[in-house]
Amino acid sequence: MANIESQIVNFYESTLASLLASAATSTTVVTAPTTNGTTVINASAGSPIYLVLDPDNSGNREVVSVTSSSGTTLSTITRDLENRYGGTPPDHQIGTTIRLAVLAEHMEDLNDRIDTHAALGTHLTLIDEDNMASNSDTQPPSQQSVKAYVDTQVAAAGGASLGLVIALS
Repeated sequence: MANIESQIVNFYESTLASLLASAATSTTVVTAPTTNGTTVINASAGSPIYLVLDPDNSGNREVVSVTSSSGTTLSTITRDLENRYGGTPPDHQIGTTIRLAVLAEHMEDLNDRIDTHAALGTHLTLIDEDNMASNSDTQPPSQQSVKAYVDTQVAAAGGASLGLVIALS
């Protein structure tokens, strides 16, 4: 489990500007990955970019992770993430389409981040306690508990609305 925030954009597609040979872990692309067509995104170890090489060719398709990039240079590529090629991925020629697509890896990264921050769950545990007796400063009451408490207080006040008394000194 890793605390990674992989990058997802609405659409990115380019082509290889240089050969990505089977054993290679770096290449260049014609157009840098961007968020909106102009703002370049760069990959890092904590914020990778997942790409699909040759996405429309089922016999040559490859999913890769880029963990270091600058503009059009993809300098640290982990190849064959799906292990379709047994660790020996195919060559990808100049002009091969590359595409950023939502992949299982994105969902795994998201789930890992949620698991990493699971401690947040303790702050989201609701107390179901109609009289608010525990007076907890770390756990919120449920909506039902708040309603029951307010209803009880209103009934005790004879059904009239509760007023707020402000003491001025």
